[in-house]
Amino acid sequence: MAAPEIPYTIPKLVKGKRVTTVPKGSTWAKEEAKQNWYVEFFFHNAETDKMERFRPTKNLNRLKDPKEKLKQFTRLCDAYKIALEGGWSPIDEKANDRLKRQVSSLTLEAAKDLFEEYHIAKGTRKKSRQSYLSKINQFLAYYGPDKRVSEISDYEITEFLNFMERKREWTGVTYNSSRIILNNYFRYLKINKYIAENPVTDIETRTKIPTESHQVFSDKDFKAIMKWLNEHDQYCLFFVKMIYYTCIRPKELRYLQLKHINLAQRVITVPASISKNKKSLPVSIDESLSRELKALKLSSHEDTDYLLGSTETIISEKRIGENTPYNRFQKCLKATKLDKKNYTLYSFKHFSNVKKFKAGWTLAEICAANRHGSLVETETYLKDLLKFVKNDKTIPKI
Repeated sequence: MAAPEIPYTIPKLVKGKRVTTVPKGSTWAKEEAKQNWYVEFFFHNAETDKMERFRPTKNLNRLKDPKEKLKQFTRLCDAYKIALEGGWSPIDEKANDRLKRQVSSLTLEAAKDLFEEYHIAKGTRKKSRQSYLSKINQFLAYYGPDKRVSEISDYEITEFLNFMERKREWTGVTYNSSRIILNNYFRYLKINKYIAENPVTDIETRTKIPTESHQVFSDKDFKAIMKWLNEHDQYCLFFVKMIYYTCIRPKELRYLQLKHINLAQRVITVPASISKNKKSLPVSIDESLSRELKALKLSSHEDTDYLLGSTETIISEKRIGENTPYNRFQKCLKATKLDKKNYTLYSFKHFSNVKKFKAGWTLAEICAANRHGSLVETETYLKDLLKFVKNDKTIPKI
């Protein structure tokens, strides 16, 4: 068999088994998205003189949303088309390595797309991906998206970071965070042999990192905030009380449904599907919070209703918007002239843990209340404790 002029077939998207029926309450698109999709193409193997079939998925079948799944598989299919057209081989890895070293036309923009696709396939959370891309986009804006990755040295990295630190007044935290993201970006390119060396490896970090956000409230500021919320925003007041009494994270609270609350046993179970650490763990309902929840008459609502779904009725069949609690709290901070103190919704969680510690709770008890995986994680919430604790104990006599 003579080798074909073009050693591959054009990659195409295959959506698994053909859907023949749609259950009640579903759609064709949803049923189609449940199938195992793949990108299919054939490539000529010179050793066997046969066309071998390849069906890559890059772990994208974990996606169940029809639009998102179609979008990502289409991008994957296009990526294989571009790679094959550029001389990439799914069989000859040595040839691929030589090819990648020769690729001097890979731009920062194209590299960013590859980096994003890698994290999508890896299952990186959407918010984390957005955070990575935000910093990379700033780097691209500084040097231009068409600049080649092979043209970036440690000098370009240092110049960018120093400029942003000087002109954009980046703090040590932002500087170090950006350095880490750029390091991961170029490390990915080095591992995949698009560049010979990672230009970020030897770039210095900022050793002095001030605590910028989630500051613990002073007692005076806490009282001022709670007073304003009580007078102007009952929804936000209840939201922050939930954080204070339960230490449940803001995002988890937005997803919390009435079926997760057992008033009789005074327990809230945050399901693994909405928990940050993907573990389903119980949270005790304090006596004060119990009274607040009973006043809402939970039994008169559907189990599937969201506890914090509406700014008007509190409980709602719909989930509250992602930024609504944040925006309402920011309004409170501005009204009380406390918006320059780096207070956030998470400050209520920090404040609660400091109060627990001062009331005699052990670290192990605070760790359990926060559903932390280790005491080290708990200790980060108490890092500012020295600001509030005065030691009046006598030093043992020599």
